[in-house]
Amino acid sequence: MADHSVLCGEGRYRVWADLMEAGDDLLILIGGGECPHIGSVSLAEPGCSTKTISSPGHKERIVTTSASEMIAKATGKRCLVAAGIHIDNASKEEIALLLANSEACIRLLIQKVSGR
Repeated sequence: MADHSVLCGEGRYRVWADLMEAGDDLLILIGGGECPHIGSVSLAEPGCSTKTISSPGHKERIVTTSASEMIAKATGKRCLVAAGIHIDNASKEEIALLLANSEACIRLLIQKVSGR
């Protein structure tokens, strides 16, 4: 079993992602901001539609859907992503920065697990 972790961003805009191999499947936890939590989960599998569940009022589905689909496509494996990133009263610019840091983490994880 191999574990992989990455960090992107600084201070309250830092986002981290941990990947764990679960047999042939991949499990990823993404968190960051001032209060990491679980706001959404998405399950993607190559050739199938992605399933997403979000807690009421949480918008992390943007992160989990994109991340699970990117990783599943790059690796050919079933992928479950859970994410929670929070900054109090975040502006649109701060949200954009957190989203960019999330995507950067996913790209780094893909490089680590696929050797690209």
